[in-house]
Amino acid sequence: MQLFEALKRRRAHRNYLPDSVPREAIDKVLYAFSRAPTASNRPYRHVILVDDPRVIKAIHQVHPALLANAPVLLVIFTDVTVATARTGPVGELSSLIDAGAAGENVLLAATALGLGSQFTMISHQAGIRVVLGLPDHCRVDLIMPLGVPVARESSVTSPRSGNTVHHNQFGVTYDLS
Repeated sequence: MQLFEALKRRRAHRNYLPDSVPREAIDKVLYAFSRAPTASNRPYRHVILVDDPRVIKAIHQVHPALLANAPVLLVIFTDVTVATARTGPVGELSSLIDAGAAGENVLLAATALGLGSQFTMISHQAGIRVVLGLPDHCRVDLIMPLGVPVARESSVTSPRSGNTVHHNQFGVTYDLS
């Protein structure tokens, strides 16, 4: 699938088939994750691949906002100590942007492979860290379910009103063709 077709088809999925995700597809999604940029090209972002149903259930118990029933979860996290040591104080904030870039790569790769995913923000850091054995200096940025979506939705065009492009100055609208 070409990039612009993946952008057109990408959407958030919450409902998945119980089918396992093939190893080859997981490897390709993880490759896409690894190709996302980080501030100053410093490695401080990590991912935990969770496919053990018991661990997934424990994550659901401590993080009820995770509504997806996917057979795989990708937990994207930042070692904040390393991020700030390597990039300075801006590392704590820029690492959040970097996590979003990695998440978008995951979404696009999943779409290209016929899989579904979505961004899930984390509100229960301490509980997730306990379940995953993460030290306190690691911040979980995203949990991304991964699997075969129950339904393949047709393409939906997003309204442009929320994504205004300004031209050279605020208030001068760039007309997207």
